[in-house]
Amino acid sequence: MVAKQPDAFIAELWDIANGLFMPDHPWFKGIVEHRWTREQIILGEIQHYLRVRTNPIFFGYIVTNVASERNYALMDVVMENFMEELGGEKTHVDIMLQFLAHAGITREEADRADPAPGTLAAIEMIRSGCQNRSALEGIALLAFVEAMHGGPDGAAARVFRELTGHYGFPREAAATYELHAEQDTGHGDRQIAMVREYARDEATQEKCRRAVRLGCEAFNFEWDGHVQAMTGKRDMYWSGKTPLKLWHPEARLPRD
Repeated sequence: MVAKQPDAFIAELWDIANGLFMPDHPWFKGIVEHRWTREQIILGEIQHYLRVRTNPIFFGYIVTNVASERNYALMDVVMENFMEELGGEKTHVDIMLQFLAHAGITREEADRADPAPGTLAAIEMIRSGCQNRSALEGIALLAFVEAMHGGPDGAAARVFRELTGHYGFPREAAATYELHAEQDTGHGDRQIAMVREYARDEATQEKCRRAVRLGCEAFNFEWDGHVQAMTGKRDMYWSGKTPLKLWHPEARLPRD
């Protein structure tokens, strides 16, 4: 395989990402279409917390890799993303805990929660992917997922509007989605720009291609874990095609 021109390569990576287009996942789509109950959303957010509490681990691996590689070209964007995620008065984990506190769930109770299969898969895939690949591959793993999450019409913004509107959760509780909507576009765009600039040869492009696939599959498993926990259907996984109605317990949720 011959190396692609940068624009063509990024277009190919977007094709991979859009095969699991995040806003169409039953977790996000079900909230936007008001198919889930408040109680189910709380169960999903516990799973969200279980995955987010591992952020310092995989971001730390990317920082370690960029330093050990002495890859100074990537250092600024890696450190900027690291500090936005883990610096400041509140980390992402702190913001996640605001939702749990609103629901009357302590951190200790959430830590004891049973991770759904999708949650477990996501944690292991993201952690090992960032640890065992280069810094550029770690960036590629996260880049397109964050780009789909962020922005005024991204998955996070759509969910934030419905959680604070239709479902009546306070803004503080839903703040994690407001944060994603604000920051993830910048994260995603900066990281995609790095992939575009530095994945120029055939071997590097293939590594980044595999990393993007891994990232999209891993985070897709995370959203699966949310829905598995809230429906009790632990054997259901979204392939990008499974109709939303198949995830619904018929006795509790509206049917298509």
